[in-house]
Amino acid sequence: MNPMVKCCLLLLLFLAVLLPEARATSCHPDDLHALRGFAGNLSRGAVLLRAAWSGDMCCGWDGVGCDGTDGRVTALRLPGRGLVGPIPGASLAGLMRLEELDLGYNSLHNISGALTMLRGCQNLSTLILTKNFGGEELPGDGIIAGFKSLVVLDLGDCALKGRVPEWLSQCKNMEVLDLSRNQLVGTIPSWIGRLDHLCYLDLSNNTLVGEVPKSSKGLNTSGCSPGISFTNMSLYLKRSGTSILRRQLKHAPNVIAGTNNIVRSGSNNVVAGNDNTIIFGNNNAVSGSYQVVYGNNHVVTGDNHVVSGSNHAASGSHHVVIGKHNIVSGTHNDVGGSKNIVSGSNNVVSGSHNTVSGKNHFVTGHNKVVT
Repeated sequence: MNPMVKCCLLLLLFLAVLLPEARATSCHPDDLHALRGFAGNLSRGAVLLRAAWSGDMCCGWDGVGCDGTDGRVTALRLPGRGLVGPIPGASLAGLMRLEELDLGYNSLHNISGALTMLRGCQNLSTLILTKNFGGEELPGDGIIAGFKSLVVLDLGDCALKGRVPEWLSQCKNMEVLDLSRNQLVGTIPSWIGRLDHLCYLDLSNNTLVGEVPKSSKGLNTSGCSPGISFTNMSLYLKRSGTSILRRQLKHAPNVIAGTNNIVRSGSNNVVAGNDNTIIFGNNNAVSGSYQVVYGNNHVVTGDNHVVSGSNHAASGSHHVVIGKHNIVSGTHNDVGGSKNIVSGSNNVVSGSHNTVSGKNHFVTGHNKVVT
């Protein structure tokens, strides 16, 4: 065989092996367009997000999770990123395979428009929009439909007005429902008792009246999805300015000390200090005050951190950390990616294997040492 022909055949064989893997890890063009539209319609923290989201390989972007087989975006996790503006629902609706959306602890608004568009995401199972919307009206019946795949809905601490809407009764797979710290009024609806898979319900710090329906078959840990276990799962009813404990469920093996500390879901977490919340995750060690933690195996000390991902070590104050295996100290650092070591203050770091110290640095990419 001609050596040139043989070389070409070997090259074609090599590409045939590699291309399926390349396709699997690349970003679907529809999702790439949707994500760019999402970031492009927000301000403040979105400026940093647009800088970090460079190139066309969106499956490697901070906060983005993809299906490994076809490269479709299935998760968008951007809690505490300083995003400001109306939620770009039309862009998010373009993520047709989206299963998990976490935009908690930002400064977003237009909940009605966002929910109207997101109902088109048929696979959406987790929706966390905590501490946004600033007193808007919670959309009522006739406006919202869909969300039949929804398992987790967190609209806590949004100062939302209105009533507990009946469209939530369509969410038959709901396991976690948090409407706490809003301004909801009226009677606790009877259909809550027909959410058979419900494991966690928090209606505290509203102005609701009535009893939780006795017909409730949910509110038990046995029906929860694998990997979801709950501790301190209290059902609250606010009446005359006080929260009355109505039901206390079995505790997972978490250790909680201090005041106003909560583990919403997860196990083997150790929490001390004040006003700390583990939204979900396992094996986290959290102390200090006002920490918000998502994910697993974090060590978090200090104050006012928002940490998501896995295996981070954060100390100091006012950090936002996403990704995995980052070590962050100092104050006011915003870190994404993996295996970065950041100290000092007011640094913005994305990428991987970067070592940054000092203050006011903006670092993207990989394997950089910046002081």
